[in-house]
Amino acid sequence: MTKASDYQGQLHPTAEHLITTALELMVSKPVDKVTVEEVLNNSGVARSSLYHHFEDFHHLMEVALIRQFAHDTHAAIAQLITTAEGTDSFDKARSVLHQWSHFIQDVGRRQNRMARIVAIATADRNERFRLMLSKEQQRITDGYTEVFRIGHERGWINPRLTPVFLATLLQAYTVGRVVDDVASTSLTNEEWLSGIDILQDTFFLNPELTRGINHPQ
Repeated sequence: MTKASDYQGQLHPTAEHLITTALELMVSKPVDKVTVEEVLNNSGVARSSLYHHFEDFHHLMEVALIRQFAHDTHAAIAQLITTAEGTDSFDKARSVLHQWSHFIQDVGRRQNRMARIVAIATADRNERFRLMLSKEQQRITDGYTEVFRIGHERGWINPRLTPVFLATLLQAYTVGRVVDDVASTSLTNEEWLSGIDILQDTFFLNPELTRGINHPQ
């Protein structure tokens, strides 16, 4: 039987149950503190079944980390693409992007940012996990790239900046808020989010930047 290497594919219900159990345990403790005994006891799944669906216990935890890494992201990107494709209003598109930006960078999502940092650090020393994460990361970047590509076509995005650069930048400063998360004196949530709004509106999300380049007025 094929192991659960393709975590995005249709997995057996037992494999999904094990992943869900691992994720539940990861809410209250670091991933490296979750034990196989805890997962088996909480899930009610036999050890033999775990190894039927995953190469080993570490493989299960790696798949769970990937799920945590991309939690809610793909659905949100799909919504952003739908909104961008369905409107000719720059103001509406700008408002939706700001709303999404506020959500993913909110102070309350500190744990999500930490999870991405852990995943990236884990990939640096684990080749199997690096390959899984690289595929997931590419899917996320491709999704954001499509959002910015549509913005380019509408004349809303600085044409000097490529969609893939902007997709990467958005993720970089989102995860980068972890620097402030661990500071002894952090910025207020309002200060951070308003600063990001200004960065976006000044640097790339600004139709005025396209004038005289791709869309002469």
